[in-house]
Formats: sequence, structure tokens, C-alpha cells
Amino acid sequence: MYARDEQTDIVEKYSKNADGKIQVYQTQDVKPFLEHNKQAQDVNGGGFQGDWHRMASIPPIVIVQWTEELKAKGADCINPLDKKNRKFLLGHLNSSDYAYLRTKQGVI
Repeated sequence: MYARDEQTDIVEKYSKNADGKIQVYQTQDVKPFLEHNKQAQDVNGGGFQGDWHRMASIPPIVIVQWTEELKAKGADCINPLDKKNRKFLLGHLNSSDYAYLRTKQGVI
């Protein structure tokens, strides 16, 4: 059994494990995000002029993943986009592990 969130395009699949407990698996096709980010990086380069710069585009499933990461750490606030988690968010976005989320080169 599965359900698809129309807004985020996250697909949730439900199954029962051997103990009879329901397990939920969430997936999302992030290829369109990554292709957009790559194109934006190619166009935007690394120069900074003006006040506003789009630096990243984060797929909703990654937000879910980071929320779970904050929960596991026992964070007071589990919203990765909250200003309380600014260090967490910037650390991830500046990490080479998440370079594919960037839409502009440079350090945030």
C-alpha cells in the first residue's frame, strides 16, 4: 500500500514487518531538483553582486531526512530550516556531501 503527497511528490509506502508493526518508507524522485540545481550553478557561477542570491534548492525528502537527523540528536527544534538550526543547515549546505543541493558556488 502506498500514498503520494500531491504537494511534495513524496511517496509513502506502508508494510508490516514480522512483528506486525507498520513500517513507513518515504521516497521522492529528486532528479528534477538536481538537474535544476546543476543548470543554475552553471549559469550563476560564483560571483556575488547585489543583495539576494539563491544558494540552494532542497528537495522535500532531504528536509524530512534532516528532520529525522535532528530528532536523533535530541535537538530542541527539529525543523532544519528554523533559525535555531542555522549552524546545522549551513554546515550541511557547505558540505561537499550536499554540493548537489547548491544553485550557486561559494560558501554560505
